[in-house]
Amino acid sequence: MPKLQDVHVSAGDLDGWVVVVAGEDSVLADAARATLDAGAAVGVVSTGLDEQTPASVRFHADPGDQGAWERIAMHIEQHLGPVDGVVTDASSYRVVADVFDVDLSRRRRTAVVVVGPGAPADTVVTALFGTPPATPPRPGPEGPDP
Repeated sequence: MPKLQDVHVSAGDLDGWVVVVAGEDSVLADAARATLDAGAAVGVVSTGLDEQTPASVRFHADPGDQGAWERIAMHIEQHLGPVDGVVTDASSYRVVADVFDVDLSRRRRTAVVVVGPGAPADTVVTALFGTPPATPPRPGPEGPDP
């Protein structure tokens, strides 16, 4: 299996972005921190992530409850602006994607990013930013020099 090179997203790469982090998996706390560190405003929606999870705005609500999103999505956009990226866990994905995928697609942003246990936070930020991991260049064709 080829080894991918690390990609580092630095502070300021997500300046002006609004990112929603929704779900219960503890890895989402790292994703919230990483997106804030990269310059984004972050709305956290969870019943399980505690107050130590950094956020610009926080909603103590079940991210899998479709009815709750009617109010929450509106409040996030009113307080932070249009949503540029969304990170969630597998248990909340269907509902969260239903809420945000159309707008993300219309704005030409990455679809909802789903994270699992142990996912590195910088990988999440890279996925949001739309930059694929760097790979070594392919070697050119071999042959005599012209």
